Order: sequence, then structure tokens, then C-alpha cells
Amino acid sequence: MFVHPQVQAFLDGIPAADSAPPIDEQRKAFSELWRALSPPPAPGVTRREVCFPGPAGDVPALVYQPEGAGDGLPVLLFLHGGGCVTLRPADFDATSTWLAREGNCAVVVPAYRQAPENPFPAPLDDCVAVYRALCRGAGGIGDANRIAVAGDSAGGYLAAALCLDALTAGLPQPLAQILIYPMLDMASKSVSRVSRDYFLSDAALEGVIALHAGTDLLNPRVSPLRARDVRGLARAHVITTNLDPLEDEAIAWVERLRLAGVDASCFRYEGMVHGFFSFGGIIDAGMDAVQHVAGMLRATWLRATAGTP
Repeated sequence: MFVHPQVQAFLDGIPAADSAPPIDEQRKAFSELWRALSPPPAPGVTRREVCFPGPAGDVPALVYQPEGAGDGLPVLLFLHGGGCVTLRPADFDATSTWLAREGNCAVVVPAYRQAPENPFPAPLDDCVAVYRALCRGAGGIGDANRIAVAGDSAGGYLAAALCLDALTAGLPQPLAQILIYPMLDMASKSVSRVSRDYFLSDAALEGVIALHAGTDLLNPRVSPLRARDVRGLARAHVITTNLDPLEDEAIAWVERLRLAGVDASCFRYEGMVHGFFSFGGIIDAGMDAVQHVAGMLRATWLRATAGTP
């Protein structure tokens, strides 16, 4: 299986671990890794902290906006990865600045509650609450009628599940769901899941899934692929890679949506490892993928402005 030389060099530099360290140590290690591998932040982007009302108190979030962009920007709700266990919005600072600048939008990254302290449904409930607030124009952050949702890995799961929740709750669908190597079926034992072990393994997935969802794996709010009906969901753009154990789930989501009449596309990056979207500091394709997503966002805003489906 093709592994890009920049990815191979990254994999060769990762020390072997005999066992999983305590959660606090995992969080610290992943935060340090993500920040070390991130590209420099984009110039000309402001960053501020806000809070949204949530089901268990305020949900803090970071908001990124291009300088001098004025009011009425479209909004990207970006749900960060980390298995609903590790990583924080600040670990995605650089990525968020580039998405804001190149996507010409306000980027909102909520600090949703995480397992094991706050297992399912806490992370999803927080994300849905932030989306609900954005749809009401909370905080005057941007145009409440032009909101897209995106997420990487577990953030991709949260984005897809948010679309399902919005449909059930009668909320408007986001203009698009952009899912980057998403985790969409926590009960899955797909071929890619059990056969690919490049940075992210099935054993690691099992660990975070157990912390987040326990045994409630068939619930569509845990595994969106298990939803009975996906008609009426937002158009989807999905990014995968040939080294990702979650790729089969991503492709299955696109196929489900297409069968239900939902516009869905899938783009595969060859030779990339799970997480590469954040690794633009050492992997050129990471920045390429960020620009790719920014282009999807600009096209989404144009369609909305033109009133085209």
C-alpha cells in the first residue's frame, strides 16, 4: 500500500508504546503533537473566545475571522477530532486560521465536553446546542442563514450526527457537511478498520469508543451509518485516505446519502495517514487538504448567495 515519503518519515519517528498512558498524559501528548505538526497560522485572522448556552452550562468556543471582513460572514462550525476524548480547539489553531482566511468565513470551534468524564451523549449535545445558537444568530458571529458544519475524525462523526439531530429537531440543515476521515460506525469491523494500522489502529479506536459510547454502539447518534433514513440531510463532501482504517465507513456514508438522493462526493488522498489534515507543518498534502476544504466552503457560500441548490 502506497505511503507518501513525508508520511513514512513521520511514522518512522513515532516511538513505540507498550500500553496506553493515563488520559491526562494522552491529552497532553496529543496536544503537543498536533501543535508541533501544525503549519504556521494564517496572517490576518483574529481569534476570540465566546460562550454558547449548552445543556449543562456554557459551551466555550474559539471564533476565528478574517481581519476587516465586516459583518455578515458565512459561518463554519468546525468540530475537532480526538475520539471525543483528547485534543482541544486550541490544538487546531493554525488549521482554523487558514479555514477562516481561505474559506472567507467565521470559524467556530466549540470546546465540547469529552469522555471519560462526560461520555455520550454529552459531546454531541454540546455541538447541537452550539449549532442551534448559531442558527438563532447568537453572538452576532455571522450570517445565521449561511452555516456549514465540518469535522475531522470524531469531529466528522459529530458533524454527521448533528445533521441527523437537526433533521429530527426541525432545525435547518447546514448548507454542507464536510467530513474529513470521519468515524461513522462505532460498531464497525470493516476491512479497512481491521487491516490498516498506520498511526491509528483498531485497538486505539476501540479504546476511545469504549470511553465515549460504552456498549451503545448501534444508536444512530453514536453511529450515523446506522440511521434508518438519511433523506433530507445536507449535501456532503467527504475526504478519505488509503491508509485510514475509517475509510470504508466514509465511503459507505457517501453511498448511503447518494441512494437517498443527497448530493455527496468523496475525494481520496493517496499515501496519507489519519490526522494529516492538521499536519501541514511537515506534510504538504495537509495544507493542500485545508485549501481543498476552503474551496468547498467558498463554493458553498456562492451557491447560497445565488440561491442555487
